Amino acid sequence: MLTVTKKAADLLQAAKTAHGAPDDAGIRIRGVSADGSGKISVAFAVASEPRPRDHAFEQEGLRIFVDDALLEPLDG
Repeated sequence: MLTVTKKAADLLQAAKTAHGAPDDAGIRIRGVSADGSGKISVAFAVASEPRPRDHAFEQEGLRIFVDDALLEPLDG
């Protein structure tokens, strides 16, 4: 599964602050495209709550919501 380092969490927390997000908001990670080569592009966005099919967890004090479609690719 995805591991968030302290440095990454600090940068993502700063992005939340820059967007004026509340303290309990999280970062949503979602897949945006696959080009047939097996590579997946991802996007990050500030989100107040996970979407119904997101996997939600917390690391380094940061709430993270991962698009269900990314769970398998991120695991391997």
